[in-house]
Amino acid sequence: MARFPIAPAATLALTAVLLAGCAGTAGQGHPPQAADTWSKPGASRAQVEQALQTCGYVDRFAIGQQAIGEQFACMVNQGYVFNQPPVLRKEHCQGANMPAGCAVYWHTLAKP
Repeated sequence: MARFPIAPAATLALTAVLLAGCAGTAGQGHPPQAADTWSKPGASRAQVEQALQTCGYVDRFAIGQQAIGEQFACMVNQGYVFNQPPVLRKEHCQGANMPAGCAVYWHTLAKP
């Protein structure tokens, strides 16, 4: 009786599943960078990036609600508004490395 290796079949099945998952998000692009989710009248991108750095901004949901709340408050205290116009879409708020802004998107953190 012939034996067939299981690994290649499993690899093929996993590849098919991953490709199917990617097809569902085709054309949606990567989540925006943190500097694209904050705005302030007259502020340049460099100024937004400097404000994010001053606030110790970490653009990962995994840092936790308290840390996200603190960095959002810091940005608001500097006169910035989050997600104006909306650039963070629902499809960006999936996966282990989703942006910190997803806490606001999902209303688990009150919008400033």
